[in-house]
Amino acid sequence: MNEQLFTEVKNLSLELRSLIRQGVKEGVEERIIRRNELLQEWFSGIKELIQMTNEQQQFLENLLKEEQQLLDMLQQEQTEIAAQQRNQRKASQYLQH
Repeated sequence: MNEQLFTEVKNLSLELRSLIRQGVKEGVEERIIRRNELLQEWFSGIKELIQMTNEQQQFLENLLKEEQQLLDMLQQEQTEIAAQQRNQRKASQYLQH
């Protein structure tokens, strides 16, 4: 859709440029109005894409932060469990002697 719209804007602009260079006045104003309408429609489509992309980026950044925090917590828990197991082994070895 955006590509087709851009092509229409581009073709109308090229046609307008040619007509203006030739000194043609009839129908030029209508074409300019139509081209401007298409241009606004195209820009709004582009703006929506940019906003969506920004929203996606923000979501992914937040998701990555949360995942990193969860990984840090998991690593901390594993470190604590390993320390507890070492202490239990030491205690059982101490009790056996």
